[in-house]
Amino acid sequence: MPAKTHQDILLMRWALFSVAGLILIVALYSLGITPVWARGLKEAMASAPFLLPADAPSLSPGTGFLLCMALTLTLVYDLLLIRGTLRKTAVLAAFLLLLACFTPALGLWGFFFNAVPCLLSAGGAGALAILWPPSPPRHHSEPPPAHE
Repeated sequence: MPAKTHQDILLMRWALFSVAGLILIVALYSLGITPVWARGLKEAMASAPFLLPADAPSLSPGTGFLLCMALTLTLVYDLLLIRGTLRKTAVLAAFLLLLACFTPALGLWGFFFNAVPCLLSAGGAGALAILWPPSPPRHHSEPPPAHE
């Protein structure tokens, strides 16, 4: 059986970490937790300075899930390609900060966006991508181990 290449390992980890982050938001939505958080966030944004009306347009749950999926897949792929734990942590923190800023920015324009599921999905998957130990590099000059 041929040895796994670096690309195979990268693809496997990308799928594993991304799916773990998406399973988290699906489970929270199924338990009814994210809709409760969305109502609480929308009520909090009804006060100054946002003054978000109660009938403000918002994303449908399906569109929100597709957005979370795209953001999670992109973030995990980028984190797996970056070297160094400190750099990965800085990229994750900057990504989550920018994502969290979408809710108040869109609220000022009268549009409600619940970024909490996306923050949880991308944050959880990103933390897995950072904390998972990297595979040791194999030197091409060494022959693969022989199995008897």
